[in-house]
Amino acid sequence: MKESPTMAMNARAKQLAASGKTIYNLTAGELAADTPEYIKEAVARKLHMNKYTPVAGIPELREKIANNACEFYGLDWIQPSNVVVTAGSKPAIYASLLVLVNPGDEVIVPIPVWRSHTQLIELVGGVPVEVPLTDDFDLDVKAITDQINPRTKVIILNSPHNPTGTIFSKEALIELSAVLNGTGITVISDDIYVKLVYDKGFTLVPTCDFERVVIINGFSKSQALTGWRIGYLIADEKIAKAATGLLSHITGNAPMPSQQAALVALSRDDRPPAETIEILERQRKLVDDALKKIPNLKYQLPGGAFYFFIDLRGIAKNSAEWCEQLLVETGVALVPGEAFSAPGFARLSFVSDETTLVKALEQIRQFVAKEGLR
Repeated sequence: MKESPTMAMNARAKQLAASGKTIYNLTAGELAADTPEYIKEAVARKLHMNKYTPVAGIPELREKIANNACEFYGLDWIQPSNVVVTAGSKPAIYASLLVLVNPGDEVIVPIPVWRSHTQLIELVGGVPVEVPLTDDFDLDVKAITDQINPRTKVIILNSPHNPTGTIFSKEALIELSAVLNGTGITVISDDIYVKLVYDKGFTLVPTCDFERVVIINGFSKSQALTGWRIGYLIADEKIAKAATGLLSHITGNAPMPSQQAALVALSRDDRPPAETIEILERQRKLVDDALKKIPNLKYQLPGGAFYFFIDLRGIAKNSAEWCEQLLVETGVALVPGEAFSAPGFARLSFVSDETTLVKALEQIRQFVAKEGLR
C-alpha cells in the first residue's frame, strides 16, 4: 500500500516550511478554521466520560444521526440500527467494502478519484475499475454501464466531488439508478462534503432511488473535526451489523470525546457555522478571479467542497514535474493530478487564509508567465 499522495505532499510542504522555506500550502483537505468553541466547551465538560462504548456508537448519537439523516435526505427507512459510528469516515468506507466485496470482485470508481477509495478497494482484495467522468466532470453513465459485468459489486460516488468540487447532475444520477436497480450492485455514497455546497439545486445521491445504498459521512469537513476522527455509515441493518462485527476487531468504538463532539454538532443539525460558508464562498471567488487572469489555465468553478481542479495541459507536459518545480521555485504546494488518476491536472485547496491564497496565486501567475510551456 502507498501513502495517501495528498498527505505525502502536505507532509513535504510542511517539511520544507520547517527548514525555513516560505511555503504556501494549498494541499490540505481540512478547514483552516478551528473546531467551533461551542463544541470544545461542551466536550470539556464531559471528559469524565472516557470508557469503552458500544462498537457502533453510543445509543443517543446513533439516534441523533438517524433522525438528522431522515430529515436531511427525506428518507424514512433510516433507524438507529442502520447507523454505525466510526473513527473517521475512512473506517466506514473500509468496513462497508469488507462487507460487500470479496477478493476478485470489481468496484467502479469514477476518475479523477480520491486515492483512498482505490487503495481501500485493493486492501479488501477487490479490483478498482476506473471510469472517466465527462469533460465537465459529471457522471458518464454510458461509460459506467459499459464496465458493468457479473463481477461488479459496488460503485463509489462522491458528490460534491474530491478532487474536482463538482456536483453530479440529477439527470445523470437518475439515469444511473435506472441502470443499477435490479442488478444487486450497491452504491457507496461518500457524502463527506454535502454540508459544504455553494450552488442551488444540489441533488443528494441517496435521494435518487438507488435500491442498494450505503451512506458515508462524518464531521471532519462540516465542523473542522478532522483530528477528532469521527464519522459514520448508514446502511441496511444486515450490512450495519456485519460492519459492526468487523470494526469490533479493527478499531473498536470511535473515541468517546469525539462521539460527544458529534452529539453537540447534531444539536445544531450539523450545520457548518455561517461564517465558515461565507469565508469559503469569498475565497472561492478570490481564486476564480485570480485564475481567470492566467493564460492557458482551464478549470470548472466548484459547486461544493473546497477544491479547484486546474487543467494544466495548456502549459505543462508533465503535471507532476510542473507541481514539483512550482513548489521548489515558488513555495506553492499543489497536489498533482497523478494522485487522482488524472495526469495533466492539479488540485488547489482554497481553505488557507486569504493572505496565503493571494500570495500563492500571484506566485502561480508569475511562474506561468516566466516558464511558459514546460
